[in-house]
Amino acid sequence: MKEVESLEMSVESLTHGAMRMVSRVPAFLRLSTLIIQLSTLLLLVSCSSTKEERRSAVVPSNAAELGATRGLTDIRTFIPDVAVDLRYASRNNIAGRPLYPANAPCLLKTGTAMKLQRAQEILREKGFGLRVWDAWRPPEVQLFMVETTRDSGLFLNPKSAWSRHCSGTAVDVTLVDLKGREVEMPTYHDEGGEKARYNYSGGNRQVHRNLHTLQRAMVDAGFQLLDTEWWHFDDSDYMLTPAPVVFGHEIGIRVENENAP
Repeated sequence: MKEVESLEMSVESLTHGAMRMVSRVPAFLRLSTLIIQLSTLLLLVSCSSTKEERRSAVVPSNAAELGATRGLTDIRTFIPDVAVDLRYASRNNIAGRPLYPANAPCLLKTGTAMKLQRAQEILREKGFGLRVWDAWRPPEVQLFMVETTRDSGLFLNPKSAWSRHCSGTAVDVTLVDLKGREVEMPTYHDEGGEKARYNYSGGNRQVHRNLHTLQRAMVDAGFQLLDTEWWHFDDSDYMLTPAPVVFGHEIGIRVENENAP
């Protein structure tokens, strides 16, 4: 017992001694130490909150469920690590206003979605990934875009044939790094002209490499290139026999424009 009491007294003595030593540290030094600790904590919090887009949030919509009855698959749930940024659901497009509802699903034919999944796997092995700019497009929107952007030449007139977007067998994509940041490409989405062609002829070598990486993955996965738009890829299985188009109203999507049937 004496040994225990002696040990307890020694610990108590050391504790009091340490507290006396701390109390002797000048106030300004203690304040400086506190400031350094707070600065370090704020830096760590700032670093941990840096946004890195790795996947796209699932957008609740019964249109995705209805789309399944038409053979369409929701990309956000089927390929969770593919980034989705539907340009026509925002103002950042050639029309300058949203053409899709805010809760529009990102849909593709199931077979086409499987090809896109394979392309994503190929790119992940190379340190890249896909961002989808457009997939299934309501034919109502196609009609509207043909009427309002006649001079652009970007939209196929249904009088000759429907765009494969309208059946979910075409997709517009770009390349991103593993943090979800878009890499440099020849143009942005829906920019026409010579620079938008699949065989980019500019002098930027990095753009050449990025474009080749994207095209190689998409072709290996079963897509075909479109010569006038580097971002557009058609499912090769539907090149000779197009799939039926799926109108927005068939899956509960209302398109607000004057040309919607």
